[in-house]
Amino acid sequence: MALEETLRMVLAQAGTAPATLARGFLTGLRAALDDLPEGPGTAELAADLAAVLAVPAPERPVAVVSAATPLLDDLRDLAERMAPGSTTPEHDAGALWTAVHLDALRLSRREADLVRRAAEEAAVRSGAVLGRPGAAVTLHGPKDERLIPSLEVDGRVVAPGLAVSTAGAPAAAGPVPPEMAAFAAMVPVLAGLDPALHHCLQALEFSGLRGLADPAVRTGYVGHLNGRLEEVAGRRRHSGPWLESVVRLHEALCSVVHLPPAPEDSWWGEWRAACNDALSDAALDSGAGTVKFPPGRYRAVGDLTRHDIAVHYPERPGQVLACVRAWSNVHGIETPGRVVYAS
Repeated sequence: MALEETLRMVLAQAGTAPATLARGFLTGLRAALDDLPEGPGTAELAADLAAVLAVPAPERPVAVVSAATPLLDDLRDLAERMAPGSTTPEHDAGALWTAVHLDALRLSRREADLVRRAAEEAAVRSGAVLGRPGAAVTLHGPKDERLIPSLEVDGRVVAPGLAVSTAGAPAAAGPVPPEMAAFAAMVPVLAGLDPALHHCLQALEFSGLRGLADPAVRTGYVGHLNGRLEEVAGRRRHSGPWLESVVRLHEALCSVVHLPPAPEDSWWGEWRAACNDALSDAALDSGAGTVKFPPGRYRAVGDLTRHDIAVHYPERPGQVLACVRAWSNVHGIETPGRVVYAS
């Protein structure tokens, strides 16, 4: 079967985990092509991708695990406890399994472990098979971890899974800080999978947040992220312009948040912290400027930030929930930071 026909068949299974994952990958690739110099076949590939994404083939009959089963009930209960109102009767086992594990990434590590264990126990009770080696889509990263185990029900893979692996990861050399490079590869994929993700990148959305579940919004964001990656890659390492571009890349990555933003001890929070550390190291190594991150209480932020975003979150009133742009001073030019805080 030709690749295009296979992709169309997968994308036609709207709402399933394989379709969502494939669409996320293809959308990111399509956006990246817009920012690359034109070369042999580039325009043709972009046109083919656009055609595949815009006009899916007629849906073929597929086996869908949608009838009420103990596994579906358990997974829907887990998903609703973490994100009330996030599920529909049309969600199959693969979609719910993927949603539960994506939601777990924005919980504290302890809470996330409990959720994953409950999901795995439900799968085992139902006779499903999970986490088979090689079944997951793999992203490059600084350590090996399985974000979403694969799930097989009645001999059919209903969720392909998603993992991070150090195997085959690019060398850390180059102008782009390795932590930011790794996170920049993960974010577009996760944005295509997780309907709860938003971005508040000010260059694209001045005053608030926009849902990345909207394909047009996601395509615009991914294109902008890739542009900022290229800015860093094109600068001389440790120069003033390089530090300015790293600040901008940090903003693009940290502007992707949930509502409310995930806490510091979550998977998402740990990656925000890794990006903060990478930016601090870049400023220190370059000697071209300084960066500052706002304190935890919003009333203590002072003049470090501007155009901040307030979200209703009574559990943590007055707290800074996420720094989405660091304050910076590069060669005497100050740029205010930006935060999301609980009102």
